Amino acid sequence: MRKALAFIRRDFLIQASYRLDFIMRVFGILVSVAIFNYISRFLGGNIDSTLQDYGSDYFHFALIGIAFFPLVNLSTEILSKAITGYQTTGTLEVLFLSPTPILPSLMLSTLWGYCWAFMESLFFLISAAIFFSADLNWASVLPATLIVLAAILANTGLGLINAAFVLITKRNSPLIRLMGLMTYLLAGVYFPVEILPGWLRFVSNLLPSTYSLNALRRTLLNVSALSEISQDLLALGLFSLVLLPLGFISFYFAVRWAKTDGSLSVY
Repeated sequence: MRKALAFIRRDFLIQASYRLDFIMRVFGILVSVAIFNYISRFLGGNIDSTLQDYGSDYFHFALIGIAFFPLVNLSTEILSKAITGYQTTGTLEVLFLSPTPILPSLMLSTLWGYCWAFMESLFFLISAAIFFSADLNWASVLPATLIVLAAILANTGLGLINAAFVLITKRNSPLIRLMGLMTYLLAGVYFPVEILPGWLRFVSNLLPSTYSLNALRRTLLNVSALSEISQDLLALGLFSLVLLPLGFISFYFAVRWAKTDGSLSVY
């Protein structure tokens, strides 16, 4: 716990030193919420028939997508970004020599990123409620948090695979951009997956974020009990069971290769 707090404090101080970045992020959130609110007004009832299962209009549907997608998708890339940061500053080899094993050290380096993304998600929801009268089920915040944790765990295996790629090649993993693009388009971030053609809907079912966003919408908009989203939670659990072992194996061999090759200090 002491180490975790030390990493969080370090990254918080770094974040706090960029005040303009903080202001621009807050402004960007407000602008995003306003844009989707006006898009919903423009569309009116034209697509509301596709949103009946969610019990909402387009504004509320899109709000959950833009608020939570960065958080639930963060685990696919945050670990590789942490490694890249250590590589560019030349401190990755020092991190390997610390008493704490390398994977826990890297995991601790990502804690502030998760905290910051969680606060941004909350700010999305709060600003939408204050300025645009968004009607959310605030009593379901705790179940929604559990869904987010399950989604992060489901994506962590992919994050470990991407981190292994960066550790060996010193380049960003192509999976990060590919998965990000596919998720934006097919996981229901901006529009329901029900309007996709059948073959694209099949691809959508292979993305963990599809199930996490669906569960979050049903929880925060439609007041669904956990039993009603059990299939989504089961899917996230299966993704974790399959991807986590693959991720750990990939990362283990990447670390072993980097130590044998002696390329940790090379960027």
